[in-house]
Amino acid sequence: MSADEHRQAYAYCAYCPKICRFACPVSESTHTETTSTWGKMTQAYLATQQERPLGPGGGKALYACTGCMRCRSFCKHDQEVGWALFDARELAVRTHQAPEGAQGTIATFQRHGNPFGQDLARWADQYRAEGPVRYPLFPGCTALAKSSSTVEDAIKVSRAFSAPLGVCKAASRCCGYPLHAAGDQRAFVEHARTMVEVLRPYPELAVLDPGCAYTFRVIYPRAGVRLPNQVLTVTELLEARLEGGPRTQPLPEAASYHDACHLGRGLGEYEGPRRLMKAAVSEVHEGLETRAEAPCAGGGGLLPRTMPETSVDVARRAAARFVDPGDRPVVTACPTARRMFERSGQKAYDLISVLRRWLRA
Repeated sequence: MSADEHRQAYAYCAYCPKICRFACPVSESTHTETTSTWGKMTQAYLATQQERPLGPGGGKALYACTGCMRCRSFCKHDQEVGWALFDARELAVRTHQAPEGAQGTIATFQRHGNPFGQDLARWADQYRAEGPVRYPLFPGCTALAKSSSTVEDAIKVSRAFSAPLGVCKAASRCCGYPLHAAGDQRAFVEHARTMVEVLRPYPELAVLDPGCAYTFRVIYPRAGVRLPNQVLTVTELLEARLEGGPRTQPLPEAASYHDACHLGRGLGEYEGPRRLMKAAVSEVHEGLETRAEAPCAGGGGLLPRTMPETSVDVARRAAARFVDPGDRPVVTACPTARRMFERSGQKAYDLISVLRRWLRA
C-alpha cells in the first residue's frame, strides 16, 4: 500500500484534537507533540502531499512509532496509524532522511538477509529434528539469535502436548518485518515473494515469534503477497491441545500476564495464552490495562534502533504503570517484549519457558 492511499488517515489524524494522545507509548515517554499521533501523522500528511519537505526532524518523527496498534483501540475511526507511518517511511528512505538505525538495518539486511548480521542457519541447525515431527517450526530471527533457549523450550513443550516441533530449514531466513518497519517497502515485497517459495514445502507452519506470525498472516497479504501455508502460532497450537495435554499441577507461583501487541491486537489471541498460563501458574494477575488496551513493551517498529533510550523507557512504563507486577515477574508470549522488559530492569519470562518449568515439575 502506498503512502498516497493513506491520505484519509493522515488527514483525519492531522485534524483530530489529539484525543488518543495518551494511547501512544512513544509520545507518553518523550512528552513532545512531535511524537504524538497527531504530530507524526501531520508530518506524514504534509510530506506525502509535498506541502512541506521532509527534513531529518520530520524523518525521525515518522519512526517514533512501534506499530503497536494501541491508538487504534481508542480511535473512533479505527485508523491504522502504524500502517500509514510505516508506508510514509518509504519517503524518508528514498530521500535519505531516515534515522541512522533504520538505514543501518536496511544495509545489514541487504548483506546478510536478516537484521542481526548473523548466519541464522548456524543457529537453526542446532534444533533440527532428528526424527519425524508434526509441525515444522519457524522460530524467528529474534528467538534464534537472541533467545535460543526459548526455541529449545518450545520443542520440549510441544512433545509433551503431543504436537512435536522441529525447526525447519526455512528458519534460516528472516520473515522480512525489519524491512517493512524500516520503510524499504519495495525490498520487503521482493523478500516476501522469495519467502513464498522458501516456505512452499510446508503446508502447515508453526511460528514462535508473534511478530513473524503477524508478518506472514497480515502484512504479507496487505502487500499483495499470499503464502500457501496455514500459519499457526505456537500458543494457539498448544492451547488447542491443552484439554488432553499434561495433568501436572500448577506451579505455586504468581505472575502477571502481558498481552504482546502483535499476538493480541494483531492476531486477536487473548484467551488462549491465558489458559496456558493458568494451567502452569497458580496465581495469574492482570495489569491495569489489558487485551486491546494493553501497553506496548517498546520493541516494535525498529524503535530500539532508532530511539533506543525511548524504547527502554516505554518498556519501563509498561511494567510499572500498566502490568503492575509489584514483586511478581511479567510473563509474555513475545521474545522481543520479554527482552525489552528485561532491559528496563523488570523480571520477565517467556510463556513457553514457564510452560517448560511447569512440565518439569
